[in-house]
Amino acid sequence: MTTMEDLYPLPFSVEEFRARNDAVRRRMQEAGVDVLLLTSPENIYYLSGYHSLGYFTFQMMFLPVDGEPFILTRYLNTDTVRIMAWFDNVEGYQDTENVFDATWRCLEKYGLQNARIASQDDAWFFSVKQYRDLVARLGREPVDCSGIVEQVRMIKSDAEVAYIRRAGECCAASMTAAMDAIKPGATDNDVSAAGHYGLHKAGSEYLGHSAQFVTGIAAGTAFECAKRRPIRDNDVFYIEAGGTYERYNAMLSRTAIIGKPDQRWVDMALASRDSLNAGLAAIKPGATSGDVDKAARDVIEKAGFAEGFRHRTGYAIGIGFPPDWGEGRIASLREGDPLVLEPNMVFHLIPDIKYPGEGGVVFSECIRVTETGYELLTPYSQDIVYR
Repeated sequence: MTTMEDLYPLPFSVEEFRARNDAVRRRMQEAGVDVLLLTSPENIYYLSGYHSLGYFTFQMMFLPVDGEPFILTRYLNTDTVRIMAWFDNVEGYQDTENVFDATWRCLEKYGLQNARIASQDDAWFFSVKQYRDLVARLGREPVDCSGIVEQVRMIKSDAEVAYIRRAGECCAASMTAAMDAIKPGATDNDVSAAGHYGLHKAGSEYLGHSAQFVTGIAAGTAFECAKRRPIRDNDVFYIEAGGTYERYNAMLSRTAIIGKPDQRWVDMALASRDSLNAGLAAIKPGATSGDVDKAARDVIEKAGFAEGFRHRTGYAIGIGFPPDWGEGRIASLREGDPLVLEPNMVFHLIPDIKYPGEGGVVFSECIRVTETGYELLTPYSQDIVYR
């Protein structure tokens, strides 16, 4: 008979979860705090194994320096925590209860009411009002330990990399299905529908960020998605596909050309692809984020498209929940950045070129930094697709 444990096995061993928690605890000790309050769904998942779409309502993980972690969430979600988390301690609050009264109740129950408390002030799902309400209930301001978990997350375990590879396979399946659907007379929604079918058929979960399937001049606008636009002769089609496996994400971008647009668009697509490969060639342990960005940026500038490339070359990837599938808040490949690359850092390089009111082109890859260079996690043909 199928059990809940069969449906929801731990994504990592208890030993790996304990090692992650201990690594964060060491940083907490260095910061002089006794308990860390976490509200970011990525960090909660990383340290516990629990995740739910319900992160839009208040939830908090408590990580003491001494003692087991525990989670406070809506009573509606408590059974989900018990099923998914590697530890058993879970507390619930009623929908009619003040969540910070519940927070104080938990601190008292676990003997932490007088502890040196830290929070993550940069957490997306921890509003200014919630922070003020927490301070009012505690009677003191917690220490800001923003980034304390993220620094541990930066270097991926082999098990994490394996999930990103699987996400890459889902991503490639999505890309293939989308490319097959591109033809004059279809719409970008048709392509998006095919891409999403291929994505989930390959085993992906819901994405951490909407995939982008965009045709024509709309591709010149950042973060644009399918919107019932017809594909026309001589359009350029922009795709940034994604894949998610055990909440680990991979992305893959390619360009398709319909008919015979101006040669400038072909040149632009080649510049994006050459920039990508120059950035990849610069990746190795000891290189800096800025080194990789410069290698990619120089190619686009030499090709004469610098005005169309005014952003970072790439960003770290790993765990992702909407609204973001990347870990760019942890690390980015950008101009002058001093971050030194280390093995098992994982990045998405995407030197796309966009001109508002005209269109855009893109080639991208996800990679793992290895001992000698990099490993492609989204192996897919780099040919420009012509329709």
